Amino acid sequence: MSESSKIPVLVMLFFVMVVQILALAITPAISASGNRVFEDPTSIANPIAYMLLILVFTALLLLAMKLKRGWIISGFILLSIAVSIYYVMVAFMSPLLAIAPTLAIMLLLHFYPEWYIIDAFGILVCAGISSLFGVSMTILPALLLLVVLAVYDAISVYKTRHMISLAEGAIKIKAPMLFVVPKSRDYSFRIDQEISSSSDETRKRGAYFLGLGDAIIPTILVISAGWSLPAGGFYGLSLPVLGAMLGTYLGFLLLMTTSRDRPQAGLPFLNSGVILGFLVGCLAAGVRPI
Repeated sequence: MSESSKIPVLVMLFFVMVVQILALAITPAISASGNRVFEDPTSIANPIAYMLLILVFTALLLLAMKLKRGWIISGFILLSIAVSIYYVMVAFMSPLLAIAPTLAIMLLLHFYPEWYIIDAFGILVCAGISSLFGVSMTILPALLLLVVLAVYDAISVYKTRHMISLAEGAIKIKAPMLFVVPKSRDYSFRIDQEISSSSDETRKRGAYFLGLGDAIIPTILVISAGWSLPAGGFYGLSLPVLGAMLGTYLGFLLLMTTSRDRPQAGLPFLNSGVILGFLVGCLAAGVRPI
């Protein structure tokens, strides 16, 4: 890893860390609100439902891209984001009052999608979504979800490459689906928005990109471990939770040692790290995870 790339890597790692800490902080409020993505948190059908949701979402976006209907992609993404923001907001305020901040955030993202706005939004929405899904699944469904998504991510990036096409489309329409870390101070995501799977073009990009899913998915296990296993330990965090967090960071650093000349699948590294860290934490605490 070159000296010039170390700072962006540390910034992206910082984003992941803040997402997990913030998700843990807001989980009591999310849990108390009674909002759940799945009615039965113990059901192993939950990962299947999640995967079906992802497949349908991806298929619709790719179809719209093929038909060159950018407004459909943008509208669909913004609507999905608005629903996510709203469900997080209602954990802290009345449903009626939650409409105002949701609309304000959506308008800001639509009319001024600069990289620092998108990054700030990304941290907040990743923490909220991670918490919502984390309190909606116990350990077994969460583990199954992470394993399946790691395999899916590898296939979609290295084999079918449709995830790369989706990232290209999202960046071209400035959709807030990625963390953006500029390589220079004069970079503007609103103006410089090109990404390519070509090695030569990738080197010319003005920023590094990290999918929001790379922060959300491993954090789901962190949150699930936090509420479904015995608490305690360091500042109220159990060893399984701490192990999962540290495993995420080690997985991320390992991901960053791979070639940056082309897009990489993040979840095989991140999910492996969070799962192994979680299991080590369970072993140290003498806790049976399942």
